[in-house]
Amino acid sequence: MKTTQYIVAMLAGAAVLASCVKEAGNELPEPQDLITIKAEMPEDVTTKAGAHVGFSWYWGEGDKIAVTGAEDTQIYTIKEGFTPKYAEFVGKPVAGEAFTISYPEKAATADWSGQTQKGNNSYAHLKYAAQLSDVDNYLSFCFNPDWAADHNGTIKQVGVMKMVIALPDTVSAVNGVSITAEDALFYKGNGEAKVNKLELAVENAAPDADHTFIAWFTTSWNEAVVPANTVLTITVKTKDAPLTKEVTFTKESVIKSGKVNVFNVDVTGWTMPNHYASGKGTVDDPWIVTTAEQMTYMFDDMASGETRYFKLGNSIDMKNIEWKPLNAVSPYDKKIDFNGAGFDISNFKCVSTAEAPVSYPSFFGVLYGSCYNVNFINATVEANAKGAGILGGYGGTGDKPCYVENVHVQGTVTSTAGNNVGGFFGTAREATILRSSANVVISSKGQMTGGLIGADAGLGVTISDCWTAGTVSSTASICGGIAGDIVATGSSIYNCYSTATVTTQFIFGGIVGRAVAGQKSNANNCTNQNPENHIENCIAWNDLLKSDFINEETPAEHYSSGIIVGGTAIKNYLKNCWRKADITFVDCAKNAELGTYAPFDQEDASPEAPMVKSEGQYAFAYHGKAAASGKTLSQVAQEIGWSAEIWDFSGDTPKIK
Repeated sequence: MKTTQYIVAMLAGAAVLASCVKEAGNELPEPQDLITIKAEMPEDVTTKAGAHVGFSWYWGEGDKIAVTGAEDTQIYTIKEGFTPKYAEFVGKPVAGEAFTISYPEKAATADWSGQTQKGNNSYAHLKYAAQLSDVDNYLSFCFNPDWAADHNGTIKQVGVMKMVIALPDTVSAVNGVSITAEDALFYKGNGEAKVNKLELAVENAAPDADHTFIAWFTTSWNEAVVPANTVLTITVKTKDAPLTKEVTFTKESVIKSGKVNVFNVDVTGWTMPNHYASGKGTVDDPWIVTTAEQMTYMFDDMASGETRYFKLGNSIDMKNIEWKPLNAVSPYDKKIDFNGAGFDISNFKCVSTAEAPVSYPSFFGVLYGSCYNVNFINATVEANAKGAGILGGYGGTGDKPCYVENVHVQGTVTSTAGNNVGGFFGTAREATILRSSANVVISSKGQMTGGLIGADAGLGVTISDCWTAGTVSSTASICGGIAGDIVATGSSIYNCYSTATVTTQFIFGGIVGRAVAGQKSNANNCTNQNPENHIENCIAWNDLLKSDFINEETPAEHYSSGIIVGGTAIKNYLKNCWRKADITFVDCAKNAELGTYAPFDQEDASPEAPMVKSEGQYAFAYHGKAAASGKTLSQVAQEIGWSAEIWDFSGDTPKIK
């Protein structure tokens, strides 16, 4: 990767690069397997007084160059022994009389969005890209306008923007800088696509002693024209709230390529806007969100290492909003307190594809903090990699726990690749989920799929007084109506029920697919493992539990599946769980033929009184006990002691108050 070294910023329009030291020859090689070409960076640019006036670009390890001739393009890789200004590259020759030389090899499609500056006045993130076009030689060349002209060609080079921003003395930290125009003026990259905003994320940065912050942007090799009378909005994300100001260009300006463009922003005129209905984003005065547009502001107002407080002021329809998860970039330390105040978020949609990937597609990405008192209606999440759910790809992570209470989701979650998919979270880690529900259609092609969570991870998860409905389906294995897989010691589920149809190959359960603390469901681990998972007072009222997606032309015995838990360590706490008397349970063909996997009533179990394993190689299923024929789900729930303060038992199926 190209590295850069900052020398001294120059005024807009001054040249960055000077003439090359060495002149190139014009003799072209005969076709052969490999050749070596020579490439130079210009020497540093200085004034007559001897002061440096620009950036100096240097070769870096792993650099590659593309050369296009009359019929083909070849990629050349940097050889060892390069110096900052001089390098040799090796590759196959190309034929022709005119050549295009690109650095890096895909320079024309470079995208300069997503830049991150680490520190005040830091420029290490800047990247060089250049292209020599229609030159008569590629064996020895220099990325320099004079060299290009001497060889009958032209050059394109990226530019640099330096923003010198004077800030109020109350600003202690900067988290980002952006420039916004009403129209699409700026180039997104070196292609032709334009955007109305240039954005720079900032990490570990504070203004200097003079309250000045210097931001650096890589800009396109296409020159952006800013017409006269254009108003640009400058936004600086700070620790507390964004600062904005408007700057009017009285005459036409150009963000030049191959130059350092200096933009000075004075300290006057800053405002701290509230683009929400009201509030300050604090625990005592949360931002009140009342429109779909205000929902989109949340992403920019999240802050690394800080907690932001949001509260809905009414129900919101998010139709046609392309959602970007709020906290999906490592180290996932943007903490949130999200209070839905009992309102609905309808038509929420987050989509990740190979062409436009989204990390942990969901509302939060990684929920670090709290979400409560909200309903998601007709939500849609589409994923193409591991970790997806309506609330989060992850619920908590590491030392960043999450808390969910009185949250109800309805919608679809579809994953075309990757494990860990759930109605709430793909993976839950140090998470608490209380008094919540998911009425979802989940379709996955990976393992670990669940109505609420696909799997836990490392640190314990507690799920209590929750229910799920709909469909949980995976073409792989390990599915559960509440949770797909429990892999953490102490993870527990209490007072929950599911009516969802659960379909996968094997290891499935009406409540949990597998609960053996991450171990395979073999006899040794299931017998000796002591993960202390609690599956207590739960009810499997599922419409259908079915083994499917298996090639039954050559039937084989498969891992256990069960009505409460598909595969469990026998020393888990398995207590007071019940199943619908006429539940439809369809095991794989071979297991059904053997007859040793059929559901039967089981006594409570604990580490002191382990579950009795039934016959069969993998028979570590927990089926609980069958409820009396004719009993309603509400009746069974009351009989086993569910709280009337939490549950409404007025109908056949209990609902959360």
